[in-house]
Amino acid sequence: MLTLLSWNIQYGKGVDGRIDLCRIRDGILETADADIVCLQEVSRFEPGTSKGADQLQAFQEFFPDYEAFYGPAYDRSEGVDGKRRQFGNLVLSRIQVKQAVHHVLPSPPDPENRFMLRQASELQLSYQGFSFRLVNTHLEYFSEKQQLEQVHRLREFHQLACAMNLNPGIDMPGTPFEQLNPPVEVIICGDFNFTPESESYRQMLASTPEGIPVLRDAWNVLHPGEVRDPTCGVFDRKQWGEGPHCRDYYFVSSNLDQRLESIFINLTTRASDHQPVVLEIQER
Repeated sequence: MLTLLSWNIQYGKGVDGRIDLCRIRDGILETADADIVCLQEVSRFEPGTSKGADQLQAFQEFFPDYEAFYGPAYDRSEGVDGKRRQFGNLVLSRIQVKQAVHHVLPSPPDPENRFMLRQASELQLSYQGFSFRLVNTHLEYFSEKQQLEQVHRLREFHQLACAMNLNPGIDMPGTPFEQLNPPVEVIICGDFNFTPESESYRQMLASTPEGIPVLRDAWNVLHPGEVRDPTCGVFDRKQWGEGPHCRDYYFVSSNLDQRLESIFINLTTRASDHQPVVLEIQER
């Protein structure tokens, strides 16, 4: 069994307003013995979060048996102690990662809204003969215009990878021209900042060109017709006045339907304003 955990950790800021990465570490370990951990809102040397701590280093120390793949959404000057300040997403993996690519997501002009720069980290992995792509991301919250563009870009990444799988380039192993043919199978996870009733959600699940597997919501595949568990606003009613709701997902290509084993949410931790979400997949 392959176990994935996804969690927007809000740079370690709990419902009590206190920043404590040790609680995040404990929450991960208490939730699942995950092979892959996908975190959103991980900060480095950013004065406005966690007193400028290097949270990437902290997680590398917490999980020494995992390889870290950090995708900053921005890389700016004037960090703590003269360092570059960064904010983005982190994947920790204890299985082989053949390739990692960090994509910038579009932020078209939207002068009516504040927004953050966004990115998606795309990894090619292989586990006991099972190869797949994993995308860890965190989409825009305030600007629906930008969010929709980011949804379209994620779908473009999937369609491009499928096209490359069918039409690989000239391979030159051991050189920068080496071609690692991307698997058609994909898991896209993270904090999408939209609800199941939104246009962004509908667009994420829209039809695809012939020969390209559509994307499905893993919760609906495993729990068709059931009321879904919330992933946000469970305890933090100050930030989330609407109360418990869902904005964190695993979107999987339809050719993974039969491999999905279970999905569950830790509904007890208060270490962030979001809850950890775990997906289990059969590797054979």
